[in-house]
Amino acid sequence: MALNRAFGRIGDRLPTVVGALPRSVLVIVAVLLTAVLLQSTTSLVNDLSDPTWPGPPPTPMSYLPLVSGALATLLALLALRPRSGPVLTTGATVSASLGVAAVSALLWPVPKGTFGFGFVMAEVLPLLVLLTLTALRSRPWQITAVCLAAFAAALSDYLREPVFWSGQITTALGFVAVGLSPGLYLRWREAQRRTYVERARGQERLAIARDLHDVVAHEVTGIVVQAQALRHIADRDPAAVRDALPEIEAAGTRALESMRAMVARLREPGEAPLAPSPAEGLAALAAPAAAGRPEVRVSVDGRMSDLPTDVATTVLRVAQESVTNALRYARGAALVGVEVAIAADELRLRVHDDGRGGAPPVGGGHGLVGMAERVRLLGGDLTAGPGDHGHGWTVRARLPLTAATVPTTTAGAHDDRNEDA
Repeated sequence: MALNRAFGRIGDRLPTVVGALPRSVLVIVAVLLTAVLLQSTTSLVNDLSDPTWPGPPPTPMSYLPLVSGALATLLALLALRPRSGPVLTTGATVSASLGVAAVSALLWPVPKGTFGFGFVMAEVLPLLVLLTLTALRSRPWQITAVCLAAFAAALSDYLREPVFWSGQITTALGFVAVGLSPGLYLRWREAQRRTYVERARGQERLAIARDLHDVVAHEVTGIVVQAQALRHIADRDPAAVRDALPEIEAAGTRALESMRAMVARLREPGEAPLAPSPAEGLAALAAPAAAGRPEVRVSVDGRMSDLPTDVATTVLRVAQESVTNALRYARGAALVGVEVAIAADELRLRVHDDGRGGAPPVGGGHGLVGMAERVRLLGGDLTAGPGDHGHGWTVRARLPLTAATVPTTTAGAHDDRNEDA
């Protein structure tokens, strides 16, 4: 468990570049490799200087393991550099493995004494480090080539001490597996983290898209509708134009404030609310009739402030979207009504208009999709269709208050008019 937590902490600190490690880890490993090389040198020199040494007779060839160990250490230090890529790491690991195997071949004809020549730690540890780096940085075919070279180096122990035993092949395979395991684990952690990051980015993009559509599009639609109406009456009723300009200015200001809040949300780690509160946002939907624009009347039966935040926000977004659609498509409408009824166990929302029916041209928007998804995620349902007696259009939403976070199957109606918003 302690080893897993240690690898987890290293994996959490991995940069976005594959194969990069924290500088502190690189320094620690480099110091350890240097210390092991010095310890192996001291140990072997002392052993060969001992008159009672039972191993191979001391000759210049006896120091060859230190040569391959120094080469492997140098290559490992080179591969530890942050700028070392997969090609350099693979080449260093293959070269170190071949160096160990070459020394084993040179020691084969040399007298072995009682137990022959063994691997020194200065050969073993650098190979393990290089295998880890290869698994972390290199491509699959490069890892395969390195595994074969390291396996051959491990098996070359037989040339140094020609006594075959049944577990020699298993030991060589285990050596390669031990070297690869930390790198593969860290690589998996990095891939997992990237997946989480991409998922979080996708969710944030979706949230921003919803807010942009629900808040900014609502205000801009009102501006466009009024501008279109004023263009037709400007010549015959200039007073109406002067009266409508302050409302257009206010809608533009609200849209600008929403955009600024969205920019702040992107810059800061916390969420910036796009409206002071859902209750104030609903109240802001109410508007008197104006030139080319129907009256918007809002009625709330109950206390919005007592609702869970996600439920209240969903009610506001669905109401904004429905009012936007009514202003855009309800031809000849004199009234758009927003009715919210809050009971003990559920909330009901109804947005209706008295305009003439007729579906708008099919567009590429996601109005109904966004509304239905918001409602569904809270365990509710949403329907949209012609109003009573075939007049106008009505959007109805129901949200449970006792289990608002329990999702259910989507219940909705396909409406091109909402999709175009």
